[in-house]
Amino acid sequence: MPIRARNIALARSQAACLIALRHGKNSKSKVAIEAELDLIETATALAALGQLGLARQSKASRTWRATARGKACRYKTLPDRPRRNRAAPGASGLRLLALLDRPMRGREIAERLGITHQRVLQLVIRLHARGYVSIGDQENILWMVMREGDKTHLLSRNQERVLSVIPREYVTDAKKIRLVAHLPEDEVEKILERLITTRLVETFAGFRGNQVYRLTSAGLSHPQRIRCARHAQELRLPVESERVRNVLSAIAEAGTLRARDVAKLVQIPRQSVNALMQYLKRKHLVQKAGQELYAPYSLTELGHAALAEMTRRQAA
Repeated sequence: MPIRARNIALARSQAACLIALRHGKNSKSKVAIEAELDLIETATALAALGQLGLARQSKASRTWRATARGKACRYKTLPDRPRRNRAAPGASGLRLLALLDRPMRGREIAERLGITHQRVLQLVIRLHARGYVSIGDQENILWMVMREGDKTHLLSRNQERVLSVIPREYVTDAKKIRLVAHLPEDEVEKILERLITTRLVETFAGFRGNQVYRLTSAGLSHPQRIRCARHAQELRLPVESERVRNVLSAIAEAGTLRARDVAKLVQIPRQSVNALMQYLKRKHLVQKAGQELYAPYSLTELGHAALAEMTRRQAA
């Protein structure tokens, strides 16, 4: 005789698994995470749902799905039978918890504990069911695991990708970040705004008046930053010759210099210096320190930044 929907009574674990199946979770691991059960409890609950005709397992893929009756039935919920030592994490669970001083990926946990990926998955699901850990992505359980209550701001996958391509040693712009991250321009801009708000990235005025970006120390140490990721390229400098660097360096050391003094220090013809100073002035790298005709020159903020970057690249 078919089971009438109004007569169905499910244990809390069975009801939680049925809800997970209705939400499209089809593997035992994903059902366990959504239902907040360990794998043994999940397997038992799914088997019971199968016997009731509310769920069915595919023999080929070993995945589960709710049957038509399981999708539509109503039921009442009863408490589960208490299990001994359910809340205790166990020796292996305690080792994993001791390791989680920060959010970690499953592969790093496996390497540091010297256990298999599958064993890490079992432990994480059990600890999640007991409320000891949380995960960053229910679709990929071991993508990022953290202690429950850890205040680290987890990033989305695309935010993680953008963070990982931004350098700390030099600045770069949104276009170069987009090219390496392989994301649309509008999405990169939104992500950069978010990373700036969370103080993982800082922004400056670039050589051409555009915004440029660099990792902060917090961004550098964020657990989701991929260390081996290829960085966005550094920007092309507004000036690149060694003679220009020598001129800017001479002015920076003196504070202010007249054109004729620059010519003597750098040992270039006076006529060439006059033309060069006008060129640097148009590039907004130098400015007159007064209104008189022969007033000395000083570096602008952009000039100091250009000199610092030229010096850094020469030393690299």
